[in-house]
Amino acid sequence: MQLPRYKKKKRLKHKVCQEPGCGKEFIGHPIAKYCEFHRNIANRTRKIKQYEAVDVKNFVFKHGFTEVTELELTCQLENCQNKYKVKIFPKQYIYPKFCPLHRNEYKRDAFQAETA
Repeated sequence: MQLPRYKKKKRLKHKVCQEPGCGKEFIGHPIAKYCEFHRNIANRTRKIKQYEAVDVKNFVFKHGFTEVTELELTCQLENCQNKYKVKIFPKQYIYPKFCPLHRNEYKRDAFQAETA
């Protein structure tokens, strides 16, 4: 006895294009996100990352050292006078601004709330 072959159902739905500003309605597969025009990646708007300046959380130290040197710096967080050691490498100019206790943003906020 032969059984009939399984027929795949076409599950097409009315969808709205997810591209910001488009909103075109199209008929597509349930996982389709974009209309026919925006399926091509060249036709979509590019998402630009917002980068913050390097010196916000780091210390820029211009030097002319040719050997690895160890320096002792003070934490630049208000009300914190902890000293920490940093190895200065040749041709590297970005170093941590805060002591190891306050390198993490959450710990800095907690310390500021505690001292305020």
